[in-house]
Amino acid sequence: MKRLLSIFMLLVLLVSMVACGSETEQTTATTTTEGNGTENYDPVYADEVRILTLKGPTGMGMANVWNDAKFDSESKYKFTIFPSPDLVKEEILFGKYDIAALPTNVAAALYNSGKADLQVVAVNTLGVLHIVENGNTVTDINSLKGKTIHATGGGSTPEFILRYVLEQNGIDPDKDVTLDFSYANHDDLANLVGGGAVKIAMLPEPNVTAVLSKTKDVRVALDLTEEWRKVSDFDVMQGCIVVRKAFAEEHPEQLAEFLDEYRASVEYVNQNPNIAAGVIAGLGIIPKEALAKQAIPRCNIVYVDGEEMQESLSAFLNVLYEADAKSIGGKNPDEGFYYKR
Repeated sequence: MKRLLSIFMLLVLLVSMVACGSETEQTTATTTTEGNGTENYDPVYADEVRILTLKGPTGMGMANVWNDAKFDSESKYKFTIFPSPDLVKEEILFGKYDIAALPTNVAAALYNSGKADLQVVAVNTLGVLHIVENGNTVTDINSLKGKTIHATGGGSTPEFILRYVLEQNGIDPDKDVTLDFSYANHDDLANLVGGGAVKIAMLPEPNVTAVLSKTKDVRVALDLTEEWRKVSDFDVMQGCIVVRKAFAEEHPEQLAEFLDEYRASVEYVNQNPNIAAGVIAGLGIIPKEALAKQAIPRCNIVYVDGEEMQESLSAFLNVLYEADAKSIGGKNPDEGFYYKR
């Protein structure tokens, strides 16, 4: 009898040991700890990431991310492309986005309005403005004196950039040159330059490339981004990527992954313009592959984030503020405008 009892007790002990081992194994499999003894953060991913982008240079760096998402059945990215910043602004004001490409002045104005809780995460486009000439009289910035410069974008960033470059070179924009901002859109002005009706104009990409492809009489006389660099220690910063602040707070890992993919996309577009041009045209960012191929080198597509972005973008926005405070919403945005990764 004692022997039977001993056997029974041994069996109970064995069963208990197996059960404890299984429980320990299960706990180890589901709980991961770091060296400091705290549990790893379990990232939360949104089921869908709404990304708004623009036609033209501000959207070109997005091409590879978007194209990859099209062929990935598990991608959470949902892209929508818009022809103008005003349409993107409407979506942002209604909170119908998570990430968006915007002109930097528009992003600043939205932030300062208090109606859009957004942050800028990266600058994606530097200057895209050029002085083109149907002729050969403009050889440097000083040769613009006494001439009429036809342009679009009066009272906004393009005019402020041109005025800044002129003023920093000792040229009075109101006395030494004539600035004609009477043109409604880039296409109309480009056509007039190509047809010879306008001799000197300030145009953005891809309109510069479009007019160059139609006539050999037109040439790029000055790259205003390069002219800006000659008189300033910070770059022109015209385009950026913004994020809905709540999305950044709730899904930081997902945002970081997107930014890594976006950086890689920008590098790919710049290093492989022949291939990227087809993708850009196929997505409708620029209408024609040949146009995109020629425009990419002059579009200054970049990826700049962190302290470098904040320092340069704040300085650039201050130039716009001094030209017209209303253009960026009445003040240079505070620290909260800049996302710190």
